[in-house]
Amino acid sequence: MGKVLGMDHVSIIVSDAERSLKFYRTLLGLTVLPRPHLGFPGYWLDLHNGQSLHIMQLDNPNKNTQRPEHGGRDYHFALRIDSVLDFASKLDRMNIRYTLSRSGRKALFVRDPDQNAFELFEYSTHH
Repeated sequence: MGKVLGMDHVSIIVSDAERSLKFYRTLLGLTVLPRPHLGFPGYWLDLHNGQSLHIMQLDNPNKNTQRPEHGGRDYHFALRIDSVLDFASKLDRMNIRYTLSRSGRKALFVRDPDQNAFELFEYSTHH
């Protein structure tokens, strides 16, 4: 019987692949992976352990959707990080708004230039 082996990638739709590449590389320090020609602009960014973020410059089918202020109440993906405090400081220096997790966990939510929400969750192997 088939079984899930884990997460491979997350794809997001953006209006400007170059702007999004700069945003994610600057904030998260991600490196670019090889990407086949798919007929539209985009990038694959390495999230480590065989996982990646796929940036796709395509028309947004949800462009007229009203987004909640807090990214935790919106479609989002979550990345494990080593320090919420370090990323909060970096976001402050970059003048990028974020909201803290309302669950009490060490996490924050941020939006990219296209209003895609994502979570930065402080992960420890010592649970």
